[in-house]
Parts: sequence; structure tokens; C-alpha cells
Amino acid sequence: MNAVTSREVIHNFSAVAARVAAGEELTVTRYGKPVLKLVQLTDTALSKTDRAALVSKALSFRMTAPYGKAFERSDAYEE
Repeated sequence: MNAVTSREVIHNFSAVAARVAAGEELTVTRYGKPVLKLVQLTDTALSKTDRAALVSKALSFRMTAPYGKAFERSDAYEE
């Protein structure tokens, strides 16, 4: 288990990110206790239909400006 302190992550983020990008799994500790695990993300490719659906959903928010209505976070999520 490769452990780094939260202080090391804060002060050397670029170096820590490079280590994780190279495939190393790091455990971040705070006061000696593990609090999170940093791992490299897997590549998630969207199909053309999924991508088109996301783009159209994003554009629908832009096209329908709710004048007079305050934006609520729940508006961005499907029921």
C-alpha cells in the first residue's frame, strides 16, 4: 500500500497526479488514518447515440431559458 499524507497531496499535487496517471494506486491519510484512495480512471467511451442524447439535453437547457423562474439544481436531473 502506497500511502501519502493529505499535506503531501496538497503541496505536491502535480507529482501525486503524475504517479496516479502512471497507474500507481495511492491511499491518502489524514492524521495517520486512510481517508481516500486515488486511482487512475478507466476510459469510458460514449456511443454516438448516448453522446447525441447528452448534447441535446444540454442544449435544451440552453434553449429554454426559464425567464422569471430561478434555476433549481433538481431541474438538471431526470426524475
